[in-house]
Amino acid sequence: MASHSIRPNVDVAAGKQVLEQHLPRVLHFKQQTMEELGWRLHSDRTLLVPMRGTDGGNVEEYLLRLDFLTGTAWPPSARFVNPETLDYQLNIDQHHLPKLTSQEVHMHPVYTSADGRSLQLICCSAVFQYYDVVHGGNDSILWRDTDTFLRTISAIERALATHYAGRFERHAG
Repeated sequence: MASHSIRPNVDVAAGKQVLEQHLPRVLHFKQQTMEELGWRLHSDRTLLVPMRGTDGGNVEEYLLRLDFLTGTAWPPSARFVNPETLDYQLNIDQHHLPKLTSQEVHMHPVYTSADGRSLQLICCSAVFQYYDVVHGGNDSILWRDTDTFLRTISAIERALATHYAGRFERHAG
């Protein structure tokens, strides 16, 4: 089980295995194929998931990138990315991020960790980066070894459905 007080160790071989094991389970649970969901594999440890937010009747499209960097003790890495590059560049690609401010998910286009790293942070206990920056919190929300990446996707989808406030603006500088 994850912990608020230690950073996760990266083990890409274990991450690959987690995706291989969890993807069929999640698809079976959702009773849909990857094609029906619009999901696609970018690599043997990276899943791309389209997402939508509606603000004032305008539907806006986003692309969530899940990277499986470790075993089941930790959630996958999650970042919204530029759909053309499949990556996120600080201070350049923030207009590819949704504004989310729910109790469960808070979006930071640039978050500076205690050790000085700057990164995009989907502040949510179902996201690898939440633990990588050693974010504090209540133990009741910790990722459990039995969780799958569906918990990550579902948390972000709930925030998009209930606390979406549009898209971050393109950086002027």
